[in-house]
Amino acid sequence: MEILEGNTSFYVNDAEGNRVAEVVFVPTGEHLTIIEHTDVDESLKGQGVGKQLVAKVVERMRRENRKIIPLCPFAKHEFDTTPEYADIRA
Repeated sequence: MEILEGNTSFYVNDAEGNRVAEVVFVPTGEHLTIIEHTDVDESLKGQGVGKQLVAKVVERMRRENRKIIPLCPFAKHEFDTTPEYADIRA
């Protein structure tokens, strides 16, 4: 499975090029980014795809020295249960 990067998203396409998983984030201000939405197709549920997508946002925002506001319920849960994300949470 290849995770692709867009301007404000990370996503996974199926063999036909259809988007089957994504996390969408929006930069706000100079040092903040909001994770708005995470969606994973039923065919990929339970495989850790959502976790991998959120981790990609975290990696990128660390490189860009930005903090994250996880508004999306899934991303919020990931931040609540992953102590390694405490340093980047706004």
